[in-house]
Formats: sequence, C-alpha cells, structure tokens
Amino acid sequence: MGVVRPICLAVLLLCCLAATGEAFAGGPVFAVVPGGAGAGSLRQAILDRVGADRRALQAVHSAQRRDAASLNRAQANSNGVDPFAAEDEVARLRSALAADALRADRLERSIRGLELALEPVALPVGFASAPSSTVGAYAVTIAERYLGVRYLWGGNNPDEGFDCSGFVEFVYAQLGLQLPHYAASQYATTPHIDAAYLEPGDLVFFEPRADGPGHVGIYVGGGVFIEAPHTGDVVKFEPVAAEASLIGYVGASRPALLTAG
Repeated sequence: MGVVRPICLAVLLLCCLAATGEAFAGGPVFAVVPGGAGAGSLRQAILDRVGADRRALQAVHSAQRRDAASLNRAQANSNGVDPFAAEDEVARLRSALAADALRADRLERSIRGLELALEPVALPVGFASAPSSTVGAYAVTIAERYLGVRYLWGGNNPDEGFDCSGFVEFVYAQLGLQLPHYAASQYATTPHIDAAYLEPGDLVFFEPRADGPGHVGIYVGGGVFIEAPHTGDVVKFEPVAAEASLIGYVGASRPALLTAG
C-alpha cells in the first residue's frame, strides 16, 4: 500500500494542522459558518486560513529582523560595565530568535499543507488496475479532506454541503466511479462483503428500511467510519458500533471491487 503514502501524509498534515501551528489554536481548519448556500465552502475556508497564516508569517519575519538587530547590539555592548546583564540579554534574544524560527516553520508548513488541499486529487498511472485495498485507501484520504463540511440534505459537493450518500457519491466520483445518490441504491449496486472483512474505503450501511438502508458512510479502519450525519452537523468520524446501536446496522459493500483489476 506504499503507493498511497504521499497523499495519506498530506491529508494527515491537513487534518492535524491544529496541533502544529499557533494559528489554529482557536479550532479546526474547516469550521462551518452558518448561513446560506456556500457558507460552509471548504475552498473558501482554506483560502481564508492561508491568508491569515501568510499575514502571521509576515509578522514573525518582522519580529525575527527586530530580534536579530537587538542581538547584534547586545553582543556589541557585551564588554560594557555590566557583562552579566549583557550576557543575560544575549541569551534572551537568542531564545527569542529560536522561538521566532519555530513559529515561522510551523506557519510555512501550515501554508504548504493547506495549499496542497486546494490541488485536485492526482491519481498515479495504472490506478484503474490497482488492488481494491489501494483504491479504498485513496477513498479514505479523499474523504478526510472534507471533515467539518456541513450537512445539507441532497448535497453532494463541499461548497454547499453533503448528505450521507452525496458525500459517498462525491468521494468515489473523484476515483472515477459513479455511484447513485441514494443510500439504498448504493447498497444495491455495490458488491456486498461480510463485516468481519471490512477494509478502509468500504461502505457501511445503517437504518434498515423497507426499500433498503437509509444511511451510509465510509469505513476508515479501527472500527470507525466517516459520515455526513444529519442536519445541523458536519462531516465527522463516528464509531461503527455506536451508529449501529443508535439506528441499526444493515451491511457493508466494497465499491473498489468495481474499479480494481
């Protein structure tokens, strides 16, 4: 599964930026803003954050220049009447410069990761004949890009929002697989698998109804799936067992079997 590692790392970086940069101390990258159509736009959220990070980076660079100039002056005056005070000042300024460098590095990595998220998904040559496990892993990395996008009934794009089957439809469309926009239809048209053999990228279905399951999400591994749950919520991770206990489990399928050779 080494072929998926570069994209996995990029997505993990994107999803974990809040832990690596001070600019994210206030919350997740893709906080959903209530409002009309497009208010939860993933692309606009990324662009806004990139702009904020660039402004913060400029401020850090200015601080670096000031601290470097102060350090040069302190070092030039270190032979004055109070050498101990001068040494303390030099040490303080060197520590400030090290902190400036760390903040700049975090912001630069944040900007690179966010800009990567704006790029279209690039699939490797020969992807159409890749094993189903590779296709499924790509589906997960794509799905994780949209954590925090708001739920919208009937929605199937990140600019406006997703419902459960619209989210699945959108993710797999980027892998060249067109699925219907309806959980029951997705269950009926994809190869079923036993829950004991779930792999990342498989679809998990819930909420038994007369015409088929009423809810669907994408399994990510470790007993967890990613879903667009309901009005007022956002795309997020959820334990399969918790969802099954709440609304009932129906079954699982593997869309990747439709594309993999």
